[in-house]
This record gives sequence, C-alpha cells and structure tokens, in this order.
Amino acid sequence: MPRDRRDEADAYRELFEHSTDAMLILEGDTFVDCNPAAAAMLRAPSREAVLRLHPSEISPPRQPDGRDSFEKANAMIALAFENGSHRFEWDHMRSDGEVFPVEVLLTAIQEPGRRVLHAQWRDISERKALEEQLRHSQKMEAIGKLAGGIAHDFNNLLVVVLGHADLLGRRVEHDAKAVEYIGRIKKAGTRAAALVEQLLAFGRKQQMLRSVLDLREVVASTASLVRPMLGGTVELEVDASDESVSVLADRGQLEQVLLNLAANARDAMPRGGKLVLATSVLETADRTLATTAALEPGRYAVLEVGDSGTGMPPDVQRRAFDPFFTTKAIGEGTGLGLATVYGIVSQYGGAVDLESALDEGTTVRILLPLSDEVADDTPSERFEPDDLRGTETVLVVEDEPDVSLLVVETLRSRGYTVLTAGDGKQALERYRERADDVDLLLTDVIMPRMTGVELVQELARAGHQPTVLFMSGYTNNALNQLAGLEADIDLLRKPFDTAELARRIRGALDNAKTA
Repeated sequence: MPRDRRDEADAYRELFEHSTDAMLILEGDTFVDCNPAAAAMLRAPSREAVLRLHPSEISPPRQPDGRDSFEKANAMIALAFENGSHRFEWDHMRSDGEVFPVEVLLTAIQEPGRRVLHAQWRDISERKALEEQLRHSQKMEAIGKLAGGIAHDFNNLLVVVLGHADLLGRRVEHDAKAVEYIGRIKKAGTRAAALVEQLLAFGRKQQMLRSVLDLREVVASTASLVRPMLGGTVELEVDASDESVSVLADRGQLEQVLLNLAANARDAMPRGGKLVLATSVLETADRTLATTAALEPGRYAVLEVGDSGTGMPPDVQRRAFDPFFTTKAIGEGTGLGLATVYGIVSQYGGAVDLESALDEGTTVRILLPLSDEVADDTPSERFEPDDLRGTETVLVVEDEPDVSLLVVETLRSRGYTVLTAGDGKQALERYRERADDVDLLLTDVIMPRMTGVELVQELARAGHQPTVLFMSGYTNNALNQLAGLEADIDLLRKPFDTAELARRIRGALDNAKTA
C-alpha cells in the first residue's frame, strides 16, 4: 500500500477508535467491526459481544412512527445506497433492554460485489428530553394564555351565579325541592370554577398568595380531606420527616396538588391498596433528577405520594402530564389532574418526578425549593355565621354591574353601609367626598380608566391609607400590578360565594382594628 494511502488508513483508524460517536461497519446483515463507543453505547461487555449480535437484536420491534423496525431499516439502507449516504433518527436498544434514541448516518461504501455500510450513531437522549420539555412548556403556555383570556369574564359570571344562588336559597329555605335545585346550581358553578382554576394552574397563570408553610402540617391537615375520598378499601399512611420542611407557597395550591394526586392514586387502586403521603428534605446537585423539568442544584422539600395500584406503562408515563390526556372512560376524568400539579409546582421553581411500573404502583415526588424561614403555626381566625355582620361603611369598586349589585345586596343584608363606584376614577371622587366615613375599600384589580392598584396609589399620594381588600377574577397582568404595591396584599379571588365574601370583609375590618 502506498505511504499516503497507508497514512490515510491510519488516520481513519485513529478516528474510528477514539470517536465518541458509535461507529460500526456492516456487510450485508453482519457487523464486521465496531469501535469502543459502540460497545459502551449498547452497554455490551466487549467489542466482540457486539460483533456477535445480529442487527435486528439491537432495535425494538417498532420505531416511534409505528413502522416495523426491520421494514424501516431496509428502507433506510436502500436510501443510503441510492444516495451515497442517509441521515435519520432511530430507536436502538441496549443490552439491558433500555430503548434510546440516536441520530444515524449511513454511508454506503461502493466496492465490486460487496454491500458495505459505515454506520455512525449519536445518542440524542438528552436532546430529545429537552425537546420534550420545550414542547410541554409551549403547550402549557398556550393553554395558559387561553385560560387567562377567559378567566376574568368567566369568573365574574360565576360570582353572579353562585352569589345569587346563595341569596335565592335564603328566600326559599323552607321549600325542599327548590333548595335541592339551588344546590345543583351551586355544585355545577363550583365545578366550573374549579375547572378554570385548574386551567390557570397548569398554564402557570394561577393567582398565588404565598406564605411560609411547613409541608408536614399541610399534609397532616389535608389528610383529613383525603381519607373520606379513599373509601374503605384503601389504607392511608402519613410519614412525616422529623425536621421542619418549610416552603414558600400558596396553601390552597399545595392542598390542590395533594388532592389531585390522592384522587389519581385512589383510581389506580380499584381493588384497594395503600396510599402513602411522605415528606422529607433532599439535597441534590443533579439538574435532571425530575422527569418533567430540569432541577437547579440545592436543598428541596419533598412531598411523596405513592400507591400500590395498577401502575402505568411507559407510553402513558410519557404523556401523564399532558393536559386533557386521560386513560379513564369518557365522563370519568378531565385529564387535568397531573397537568395541574405540573403547572403549580413549576410556578415555584420546583419539579415533578414520576416512577411507575405495571402492577407495582406509582410514586409521584414533588420537589419544592426549601425555605430558610420558619412557618407560622398560629391557627388562623375562624368566623362563625353569626359573626359575619357589621355596621361599618364599605366602598365597593367594581366595573361589572351584576357583580357590583350582588356584593352590595350581600353586604347591606348583613348590616353594612355600602357606597359604590364603577371604576377607579369614580371611586377616587367618592372616597374624597366620604373619606372620614369609609372603613374598607373593596376594589377589583383591573378596571377601565383607573385600575384598583392605581386607585390605591393615588389615594396614598393624597395622604390616605385606607384598609383595602382587592378582588380579582384574573387577568394576565393583575398580579404584576399588585406586586407593585409595597403594603401587604389582601386578595379575594373570584369566583366567591356570599359566605366567603362576608368572611373576608369581616376579617379585613377586624384585622385593621388590631393592626
């Protein structure tokens, strides 16, 4: 062999042996050579072990597009010989059975009487995982925008429906059939409100009122709600860590996460089983610990929900967090449970890790950034129905007439004096006229001409510091506006019923007196 040809061959061999990509030489349906990277990628014990394999042994029966692997491989090989080379994506299978994606470059080596292929594989598992995360995030963002666009108006409508159902119920409380009908209206309205809340949650658009919470206490208190929903065939075990597990989060959202996961676990155990709720602290430097999101290194509070149910096959696990994906029969599930969990956890910079095996059960781990602050375990003040009255003056600022009328009627029926304004500018004038009389400003966040936040800021510039309770049915920038206020925010979420409205009004007034 001439020297230059020999030098080229030596250079090629050097590249072949030390390439981080897997390289194999095939003649017909036989491997005639491979480099160390190929053996490592297939987790084979040696190069010789790879060469003893038939090409069909390193691929699953079918490819992701549903085509038979043998049939598709022949098509790819034909294209390589026709065009000289061909690049495509493929699923291979390691010696331990794990299927993984690769990018393949097939190069045909034309020699008389021989059909030789040079195959180069590049493991693209990490790229595929990132693509899946991006796809999932984009889907969540799109549906979150849709939910945010309808939530404000939809929740205003639900305030009117639920509120007037309450008022009507008091007028016909001695008519059993009417009370039953009203109960159905309220149940449907509450379900509609929960659906909007779920849409906002997995779209990461949900309103949050964060406080420092001990995850152990949240689990213990929510367990009382979980037990009745499990029925008599599922055992509940709560395993709390010895050390404090403090997180900065919205209590209602954490309860929603727990209830969603518990409901999924219950449905996965139709013949009974065991549900375990556990809390712990984890310190990790692994950025890819979770299956649905990258995880920054640090200390995390862990909430673990495990069941001994039917488990999930791999294809279901891959889609478990997709919105509207469900394996339940029509009418038995919306497919929003795990998607909602994902959305809530993502808002806190946390992640969700899912492990499941058929007939062995499922474990979902919620990882949230650990807070250095200590949770306040002081019990919150509770108001009984007889306490939900008052004689103070409330200025109600609401641009939706039906909502305003409902709020005014509810408060006046409980003894309050009520002033009204249709937007911030009108409220500014009313407040200046009656500043000495107004005990509470109840205002929507987003309104035409002047928002609730701008109203409070304008009053502050004029030297007024009213007690304020905000209302919001949700808009894309409502929370951003509230974040601009330096004072603590008291926010009443729409939709609300008349009892919740009365509780929050009474609470805001009493807190102002003790401040």
